Amino acid sequence: MISHTSKMTELAARISENTAKVDAYLRSQGLPSPSFHEDGPVDFGIEDEEIQKAQEEAIHSSMELQRLLQGPKQFYRPVPNILSLQAISKYEIATKVPVHGQISFAELGQQCGLSEVNVRRFLRYAMFFHKVFCEPRQGYVAHTAASRFLAENKVIQDKRVLLMLWYVPSRLRMLECHHVYLTDILFLQTLRAIDEFNGQEEPNQTGWNLYHQTTDSPWDYYDTHPEQARRFFSTMAYETEQQDRSNTVLVNSYPWSSLSHDGSQATVVDLGGSRGVTATALAQSVPNLKVIVQDIPSMIKGAKEGILSEIANRVDFVAHDFFTTQPLHADAYIIRHVFHNWSDTNVTRILQALIPALHKGAKIVINDYIAPPPGVTSPLKEQRLREMDMTMLTLCNAYERESQDWKKVIEQADSRFKIAQMLVPNDSEGIIEIVWEG
Repeated sequence: MISHTSKMTELAARISENTAKVDAYLRSQGLPSPSFHEDGPVDFGIEDEEIQKAQEEAIHSSMELQRLLQGPKQFYRPVPNILSLQAISKYEIATKVPVHGQISFAELGQQCGLSEVNVRRFLRYAMFFHKVFCEPRQGYVAHTAASRFLAENKVIQDKRVLLMLWYVPSRLRMLECHHVYLTDILFLQTLRAIDEFNGQEEPNQTGWNLYHQTTDSPWDYYDTHPEQARRFFSTMAYETEQQDRSNTVLVNSYPWSSLSHDGSQATVVDLGGSRGVTATALAQSVPNLKVIVQDIPSMIKGAKEGILSEIANRVDFVAHDFFTTQPLHADAYIIRHVFHNWSDTNVTRILQALIPALHKGAKIVINDYIAPPPGVTSPLKEQRLREMDMTMLTLCNAYERESQDWKKVIEQADSRFKIAQMLVPNDSEGIIEIVWEG
């Protein structure tokens, strides 16, 4: 039987062979091995043409292998954006990080005139995708070889500013004029928005707004641009399916039946529940649960007609803006995939609007991302996290919160909100249970 070596195996062998040649040469010449460490070599000092060729072939083969392993669907995901590198150049961040030292995100933000959240997101993106800077302990920044090279080389600093803030925007503007849509065209407006709106947190003060030349938030904009809205919601449905963001985690990982007392029917309000997909799943799974979906009128229009007849008496739809006072009393309130679209200021407003309707012991169940610290989850999941975090800045002035961020914003809303539990079932989305103790 004839065995055929796969293309992946061929590339892996080629990478191994050529990398071994480079490594042997460096050792024989007493040259340092490539490293991301702060004191790692910038110039490898390879002068032998054969070894230079082996180095080039190893790089090319590794790129080919990556594309094969990712598959064709990965082509349609955004390539690493340059916003983090633009921010590093614009705010001269490399020169503010001490060589052979550390500085906190908070202090670095003060020196740059940026929020701690934005400095953290810019640098963690650069750390993951570009190996520029590192985080030796949580919340603190130090140099890698790449960032130290930038910090100590004035010519390279000038070159990066020229490339990131002048040449690249010019190239993308040419593509934009030819009606080519690129994610980076949106990202290019984000630093301008941070400066122009003085770091405000409203969803209509973003790079997205500057690009589209509108003062509407994305949600208001989609209300008057149905074709763009269709594309957006189609994309979100696809991403939900691809990234295992179904409502299964919420339905199966929270004790919904415990909300009812003596077998009586419990009432749950689903804020921003859209067309009732989660409400339907809950009503089917928990027989003694009534679910009321709240959303803006255009979102829930006609949604009731699509509910299965066997649960139609336990799923209702009510028009409501969750920034206004909550009119319905319930045993629990679901807030799913809502808060990661909003800044801390607006999350606080949404939570405070619930207070007039809450009785002592009422529950708020948040189903959203609880971002892990760097290096905790798998590299591919962290890649998606960094991509999403940067996208939320560009579109909504929001961000992906870590556990300490969630605790801080909930405490800011009202000290009578107590976090009963915060869990991430099956290394997926998080569930945060809040109990009202007022």
